Amino acid sequence: MNSIIVIVILYLAAMIFIGFLYRNKASKDGENFLVADRSMGPRLGGGALASTYASTSSFLGTLGAMYAFGVAFGLWQNAGVIIGFALATIFIAPKFRSYGALSFSQFFEMRYNKKVRFVSAIVTIVAMFVYILAQLQGGAYAVQYVLGIDYWIGVLVIGAVFITYVVMGGSHSSIMASFIQFIMMAVSMITVAIVVLNAEPWGSSTAQALQNKPLVFDLKGEEGLLYAISCFIMMTLGAMSAPYVYLMYMFSKSNKSAQTTSALATTYLSIFYFVLLIVGVYIIANFPNLDNPDMGYFHTLDLLPTIVAGIFVAAVLAAAMSSTDAMLLNATSAITNDIYSIIAGKHLSSDVVVFVNRIVAVIIGVIAVLVTLNPPDLILLVMALAQSLMIGAFLVPLVLGLWWEKATSQGALAGMIGGFAVTVIAQIVPMPTPFIGGPLGAITSLILMVIISMRDSQNKVGYDSQTINQSQ
Repeated sequence: MNSIIVIVILYLAAMIFIGFLYRNKASKDGENFLVADRSMGPRLGGGALASTYASTSSFLGTLGAMYAFGVAFGLWQNAGVIIGFALATIFIAPKFRSYGALSFSQFFEMRYNKKVRFVSAIVTIVAMFVYILAQLQGGAYAVQYVLGIDYWIGVLVIGAVFITYVVMGGSHSSIMASFIQFIMMAVSMITVAIVVLNAEPWGSSTAQALQNKPLVFDLKGEEGLLYAISCFIMMTLGAMSAPYVYLMYMFSKSNKSAQTTSALATTYLSIFYFVLLIVGVYIIANFPNLDNPDMGYFHTLDLLPTIVAGIFVAAVLAAAMSSTDAMLLNATSAITNDIYSIIAGKHLSSDVVVFVNRIVAVIIGVIAVLVTLNPPDLILLVMALAQSLMIGAFLVPLVLGLWWEKATSQGALAGMIGGFAVTVIAQIVPMPTPFIGGPLGAITSLILMVIISMRDSQNKVGYDSQTINQSQ
């Protein structure tokens, strides 16, 4: 136990040290603090982007979901992420990067107007805040389960560390930390998969898993086909809607680099999720009575030497922090770069911009830590809420803004607000699955945006025709 504690402490200290190393770069100006001076290469970026997405919702949450709902459910979920990333790689990454925005929401002003940017910033803050809760929760569970310390201490420690290195090193430290964190996650999960296959043949694991849960491999999952497909759709659309994904594109050196970064992240995640399934089957086969499905991963660590287990416990903390840092930067940027500039009518001056960003990051991080002290439900369900909010608000205005010239500001504003509202209502009103709110919001957003944009386009044509006739 002492060895595990030492390793965890060393990992946390290393993350703070990364922030210390990049403090001077981050202090130069707002562009360095928020988007790493657009200097990120694809190799570093691919790992960082994969790490940002493969958070505790994947590391622990997917294993917990497979345990609760069946392995096939995990397949649907993981396939959705891969397809979503592939679509973003081909159709969105290079076009989005070409706008050169300093924040995700700034794109919406460049393409539409300030009103759309303002609404986008508000939704970004809400969605990122909810996402941070899920990551902190997963990391604190890890510390609580393995080290035997109170949950609230885990929340405070993890929160203090990721806030510290983000505040010091900004986006520069976030990229490097996320890259290292993905290596830790990938190595740990691949090693655990090899160990469990060596401990128990694959055939024996699958047979025992079927005995424990007869529907474990059923394509419909234990909750039915609608439950599984709705999760698949949500994950696909979520990968195409997430501000923290586009943050990585903004870090990239060029449009081509952004596309390569996304392609590499897709490849890395494909391998990671495949290995995850092996571990999931072993957990179902050998631990049929878990009180908390999200903690199944830690039961496999008993097969490892103590020092190795300590490294893999640190990998769970890495999964939590790899997403929280990017989300904290997104939320901070939404306040300092978007909301402030719209309300004040000007940007922060160069001599205070980094200082203000750091103060805002601390405030958001502290509030998130305080809220997480009262833990929510399954990590996957908390993640689903954040995904749904982003899908309902962002997907349609983003995609149509990039690919449909007739998309108008009024249409985008109505689509963003309407999609977000329907998604929120879907979280309150009983639904067949918890994953349907985002897709319903996106459908609403699409209908509103197309109708209003077409109306605006026709009015413009009519106005132009009238002007021409009058001039004649």
